[in-house]
Amino acid sequence: MANDVSALLDKTRKNQQHSRTRDRLADLGYIAGKLVNLYGEHFKIASDPFIDGNWVAVRVTSEDDPTIQTIRLPVSILLGMTNLLPQTR
Repeated sequence: MANDVSALLDKTRKNQQHSRTRDRLADLGYIAGKLVNLYGEHFKIASDPFIDGNWVAVRVTSEDDPTIQTIRLPVSILLGMTNLLPQTR
């Protein structure tokens, strides 16, 4: 029973951290519908940021290709958001 409560508290803390981080990324303009320049290319963001393995990603379309793609946000954007930086082993 104690382990169940501990696991629930850990999950709640992680969800709160991710919620705050998503809010910070939204403040930086990484929200659906915004236009951004990443990796030297212009993209329209088609999704809010989400966790993709050990990375944070968004779904986008480009000027040249209307197909929805998933791209990782650069680590430089995530500095200060240590709970979202890629994990090193």
